[in-house]
Amino acid sequence: MREWNGLRRGAVGVIVGLVLMGGVGPGLSGEAGARERWGPFRGQVVDVETGQPIAGAVMLVVWWELHGIGFIGERFYEAREAVTDAEGRFEVPRLGPPWALSVQPPRFHLFAPGYERERDIVTPPDGERFVVPTVVSMRPLKTKEERRRHIGGRLPAGVPDEKMPEFIRAIDKERSSLGLGTYR
Repeated sequence: MREWNGLRRGAVGVIVGLVLMGGVGPGLSGEAGARERWGPFRGQVVDVETGQPIAGAVMLVVWWELHGIGFIGERFYEAREAVTDAEGRFEVPRLGPPWALSVQPPRFHLFAPGYERERDIVTPPDGERFVVPTVVSMRPLKTKEERRRHIGGRLPAGVPDEKMPEFIRAIDKERSSLGLGTYR
């Protein structure tokens, strides 16, 4: 009986650990609303004032892995990005399920030169953000000062530059147009 109790306690510990790490059931940990962890992620970016599509916006999706004793820290796992086309549409390619069970749901970073993100509208309303086509409204920034304030600190910390070249290119385009030079 003692061995059975030890095995049972061990199994319960493994199950609890998997749940805490996000390895059992989608969306148990991490960002709310991100039940689908691997993609593809789709959407359309539009100007909130005109309803017109915004070409050249960049959607960056980043996955982080919990690590350390008790999984209290995070480290970069992977990133994928996509640039909106003439219709303002993007599709971030699917990331195959990782080998590590501690990979968290993705975080989404959107940047369009001269714009600020307003809100996401999921179609249909009960769908999952970016899994079903999602419309993202962006507000045009009117003044150079407003654009300068918005550009500060836009790169996600801890993501290697080589994993987000389009995101950096879009930020550099905005910085250059404001006379600020490039990111690096």
